Amino acid sequence: MSYSSEGNDYFLFTRIKRGDDLVQVGSFRAGSDELAKVYAQRIYDEEDWVEMHLVKNSDLIPVRVPEGLFEKEGVK
Repeated sequence: MSYSSEGNDYFLFTRIKRGDDLVQVGSFRAGSDELAKVYAQRIYDEEDWVEMHLVKNSDLIPVRVPEGLFEKEGVK
């Protein structure tokens, strides 16, 4: 992801043709939803996607999250 501190983090999901799985192909940071749409269309234009969907990182609902790498050793 980008290192800018302004804006939201987005995940981009695409499908190349109908019936294919929807897969995450990238992530980036943008200042608004409209700007995120432009970034998605311009940055990830290497395929002729039939669908493109953006999801804000803050809209993700965790189901299973791994524990920290060092928590077992008492380091946080």
